[in-house]
Amino acid sequence: MGHAAAALERIKNIVCRTLGRSGAGAPCRTPDELAALLAGEAAFVAQKATIEYCRARAGCDWAKLFDQDEFALEMARSRWSAFPLLLGDLAELTQVLLRRAGQLRAARPDRLGPVIRAALRFHGEPAIPLDLETIEHEILDRLARALADEPRPAHLLGRTSGRRLFDLLPLRTDQRADREVVENNVRFLLCGAYARLEEAIDVGALARALEPAPD
Repeated sequence: MGHAAAALERIKNIVCRTLGRSGAGAPCRTPDELAALLAGEAAFVAQKATIEYCRARAGCDWAKLFDQDEFALEMARSRWSAFPLLLGDLAELTQVLLRRAGQLRAARPDRLGPVIRAALRFHGEPAIPLDLETIEHEILDRLARALADEPRPAHLLGRTSGRRLFDLLPLRTDQRADREVVENNVRFLLCGAYARLEEAIDVGALARALEPAPD
């Protein structure tokens, strides 16, 4: 299978795993299940935003370009670098979901820390050097800052990560319009992800699982 076909197959598989949780799928009730859900959503958004833009920018020659080893390597680097950015957004969206349900203790960074740690490592060893410990602390610091303010609506997230994702793309222009296209696409995808989190997560059961054991 060439790189181009593999890229599309990868997105299809992530979509099936992620969207397959909806409806009749088992609810997300435990920290391990939440880590798997967030890791899948973060990978989906990172890969879909990256591949869709590069495919559109490459035009009719996208398959040939994607099948070049050097470009495939740059695509992998871009997706892996974007993954923790999107995971940070999804961690905040999970915190928002818990806060809106009145589960303030479960929304604390110290309770969500093990989930973030597991989600960052869910897909195995990164294909590029990533300081996962530093990234983990950055996400938890972000959750601590978010907890001090009102919960942000989903459509406001993704601006920063969308801009940073654009800078990571192996194929891009300097046009402001292109940057805004990627940023808005990331925001749109995160809104969809939040809707899936609402549907998949059993907030009460998850909150109980995140609570510290009584002394």
